[in-house]
Amino acid sequence: MKAALALLLASGAWAAVLNPGSVFDGKSPGRGALAVPGEAPALGAVGPLDTEVPEDIAAARPVWGTEAMQARLAASPSRGGDLSFAVIGDAEPGRFFWERWFNPGADAFARQLDELQTRSPELVIQLGDFVSRGIPKNYRKYLVLLAKHARLPIFHAQGNHDRSQPNGPADKNLYRAVFGPGDYFVDRGAWRLVVFDSSDYAATGAQLDWLDSALDTERPTMVFMHIPPVYLKGLIKSVEPPPDDDDKFLSGWFEGGSGRFREILSRRKVRRVYMGHIHAFGVAELDGTKYVLTAGGGSPLYPLPPGYPRRRRAHYIRVEAGADGSIHEMVRELDGTEFPIRW
Repeated sequence: MKAALALLLASGAWAAVLNPGSVFDGKSPGRGALAVPGEAPALGAVGPLDTEVPEDIAAARPVWGTEAMQARLAASPSRGGDLSFAVIGDAEPGRFFWERWFNPGADAFARQLDELQTRSPELVIQLGDFVSRGIPKNYRKYLVLLAKHARLPIFHAQGNHDRSQPNGPADKNLYRAVFGPGDYFVDRGAWRLVVFDSSDYAATGAQLDWLDSALDTERPTMVFMHIPPVYLKGLIKSVEPPPDDDDKFLSGWFEGGSGRFREILSRRKVRRVYMGHIHAFGVAELDGTKYVLTAGGGSPLYPLPPGYPRRRRAHYIRVEAGADGSIHEMVRELDGTEFPIRW
């Protein structure tokens, strides 16, 4: 795998895949400017736990990093105030062999990425857990996958699996080396899309200060994150015709700072929050904000204990966000089934 990545870098294939055609100057908010004001300090352990970043992986940032995606987005035709994008959730195949028994197919994520290219949204947001564990060989494999299947601008949230350890003390050196800060926002059309790092199962005061500032805008806003806030436990409902009564999910929430996180989203009148981590699909509405759990990008979809949502097929979501503030969401499953989210 390292040899394949080195070949792509040496041959200039990264540039051929992307060819942004312009230099990002960070000063074009109407065309998708990058902004990371008051970046929160890195979370997780430091010192001997720090993962060394190999040169071949660091070399991928000019191609796949957030700023590189911004450059591509800025160079692409906009739709005025309207915005079309796709959200795809967890993609990692499973850390343990038994998890792969429940995998929707080893190529499920790649197949969905391929299909997205034909539907031509302006950008794709991946909600984290794109690798099973944040180690160099997994990042190399993922970068090769992107080179083969991702031709549209693709932005990444930080997942807990993308750290050096999925749980417990961990660093984020590989994620930051390839993609940059985990907290950032994108302005495109009339909208502001805010990506928030909840991969430590908590949010710091500095992060929340940054979030409050990022949401202080006249634009309508959406938030994208990996681990859902704990206050949604018991509120997320499956959405499938006909509706069911599932209202409890397996564990997997961020707690520290979640109370203030909720207050900020409510006060800033965030229109949508898209989340991953829990391998299913469902929605909730609280304090005027609508939440969508969508973690079916290709990760294992586990059996259904009592109270676990039955809708657990591999899927992504296509979103049409109008300049008038309207939002239309269509769920597209791996087998071709489609249905709208009806609120």
